[in-house]
Amino acid sequence: MKCSSNQPQPLGEIKKGEITKLGEKFYTEELKEKLERGNMGQYVVIDVEQKKYQVDADRLIAVEKAQKDFGYNKVFYIIQIGGVQIFHIAVY
Repeated sequence: MKCSSNQPQPLGEIKKGEITKLGEKFYTEELKEKLERGNMGQYVVIDVEQKKYQVDADRLIAVEKAQKDFGYNKVFYIIQIGGVQIFHIAVY
């Protein structure tokens, strides 16, 4: 499952400290209601630069899907849908 909206910020303009803020905003405003209808307990991995995401029941598989689709040299915002666990992963 993929989604995109608006224009992404150019690579490098997003600082690591902004990943959480932007990820939470994108999830809350654009994804939460839609994803909670049928994906409770699954993980959403968000590329905040491109405003795209992947969802899977397995967190590692969700990350691997996101890396394949959005790039390997990324910092992703990861949250369990309907939960309170938030993860960040940087792969270099």
